[in-house]
Amino acid sequence: MKTKSVSRQTGDNNNNNNGKKVKRPFFIKYIYQPDFIWYTIGVIVRILWTLVYSQQGYIHPDEFFQGPEVVFDDIFQTNFTRTHEFHPAAPLRSVAILYLLYGLPVSLLSWLSTILHWSSIPFHLKLIFPRCTILLLSLCSDILFYRMIKVCHSNFNSKQYGIIMNYYGIAHVTLVFFTRTLSNSFEAFLFLALIYLVNVNISSLLSIITNSSNKTKYNVQSIHINVNTILTSSFIGLICALGIFNRPTFPAFALVPIVYWLANIVPLMNHSFRFQLLFGRIISFIIGTFILTSCLIILFDSCYYNNGFSFIMDLKNRLVICPLNFIVYNIDSKNLDQHGLHPPWLHFIVNATILYGPLHLCVVLWGLFHVSNLRQFGQTIIERILKTFRKRSGTTEKSEQSISPFLLYLYLIPFIPLSTFPHQEARFLVPLIFPLILFIVPVLMTKNLHTFLFRIWLAFNTFISIIYGHLHQGGLLPALKCIHDYPVVSSNVTPIVTNANKKILITYHTYMPPGYLVTSMSKSVYEHKLQTIVIDLKGARREELDLTIERIFHEYSTNNNQVFVLLPNISQTYLIDWKQAKYSFDLIKQFEPHLDLDHGFEELIHFKDQQKQYTIWDRFKLDLYQVTRNLI
Repeated sequence: MKTKSVSRQTGDNNNNNNGKKVKRPFFIKYIYQPDFIWYTIGVIVRILWTLVYSQQGYIHPDEFFQGPEVVFDDIFQTNFTRTHEFHPAAPLRSVAILYLLYGLPVSLLSWLSTILHWSSIPFHLKLIFPRCTILLLSLCSDILFYRMIKVCHSNFNSKQYGIIMNYYGIAHVTLVFFTRTLSNSFEAFLFLALIYLVNVNISSLLSIITNSSNKTKYNVQSIHINVNTILTSSFIGLICALGIFNRPTFPAFALVPIVYWLANIVPLMNHSFRFQLLFGRIISFIIGTFILTSCLIILFDSCYYNNGFSFIMDLKNRLVICPLNFIVYNIDSKNLDQHGLHPPWLHFIVNATILYGPLHLCVVLWGLFHVSNLRQFGQTIIERILKTFRKRSGTTEKSEQSISPFLLYLYLIPFIPLSTFPHQEARFLVPLIFPLILFIVPVLMTKNLHTFLFRIWLAFNTFISIIYGHLHQGGLLPALKCIHDYPVVSSNVTPIVTNANKKILITYHTYMPPGYLVTSMSKSVYEHKLQTIVIDLKGARREELDLTIERIFHEYSTNNNQVFVLLPNISQTYLIDWKQAKYSFDLIKQFEPHLDLDHGFEELIHFKDQQKQYTIWDRFKLDLYQVTRNLI
């Protein structure tokens, strides 16, 4: 990979009166330029969709239950039900990563609720504060991605840089996934950081070798360069440790950058004894930082899941290593069967198309075109690999030829290990957006196809952004806000402050509702003593809904308790007539649009035999009922 960037780019007129070029930050220098207009629009949309008009779409329950839910539960001591990933016996997820990401924003909310005497933290703040962390990381990733563009394509001008950034800025992965609290989003940021650090580290080492021929120059600069090299080496170890403990699938993405680093460094071992010593120090810093970071995370997790340092007395049985537990859990096919089993081709054919649409198809067509002549491909494949991983030419043209296969490997090779897992979801491929755009967009520019493809790319991502950002399960979060803010009164219609109160929510044929969003919580001494119980029936049969309502009114007193049922509009006939004599179902509000891609078609089939006629719009509504028991 070429690491030297040109000092003058076409279209950059940022010279001062003395003719010296003024370096400015990426956002100040380019965000207002016409060449970056679509990227600028994307940044504005990202910020607005996070802070002002927050996205109501619900991508996957892991967005909440493998992130903010755990931290809110700990800080506010709400005693939520944990998912199986956080079972103390064999936890699969590291809480150290969760506190690293969401500990500060949730603690800040706790502090604000105390000093401002909030009876309950506003719903909107609980939703956006954790998302702000991911938003800030995505903006930092924009800077790294732009630098990677300049590294990979240093002979491009500002307009060409803008084309690549425009593709990235309007991608629905950037607009939606990079503003959500998914572990896959954090994995993507770590993947980009690893690629960038590997490139900087190799560049620093090559600079040392180049300057070593001039002893005077070497003596002046070597200390500074060594410090830079050691720092980047330490960060490589840090990124790898964080990546593995965030998601144990991270090695599938880190494989190519690490192999690339080794293939560029190992052949230089014979350069000099001084370089061999430096190489040994670099390896020690990478491994040392990786081990140190891993040990700190393991220590934090072990203390957390064992409620203190008692695990030290029995390290063999009580030491918590979450990635190891994750691997053991996923080896058992019975465990994966609970989450869904998929064929190995699903990632490459279906999931990648959902995420990247026309650009993924362009990569497939490019690959088919270049491997159609199998004889020629067989003769040149070894040469291409050696050229990419071992040779670093000095001219721009040769660098452009060698960097393209490397970017292609960054995109394609992770499909192989990821596809070996029987359980596959589209979000697992989110980190691949960076090598995909770095590789295919310049190819489209050389073929003069980028203008046509950009229009398709814009239409595709606008559609998918609306689907995942606002429509998919889009009625659930507004409904939770309604329940969160719903007034609580006692049987004598006086506000409840000290009595025991409960809000009981039954959700049916929706995604699992996050407990921290529907529960009133605050650290203030003026906090209302209100307990919220969430019963998620998932896709259960209607008999289970009937039995659940019966059980609630049998177990809980009707005094000071409120019972809510949340279900899709076309499922409301499950509130069958015989219950109307015993219970009253008062419709509080309908929430739309609510696109249920999991149960919608199934529900329509069931309701063909119902007497009530449904319109197509009824399928996109979510109904919230309050249930009361009729007096007999």
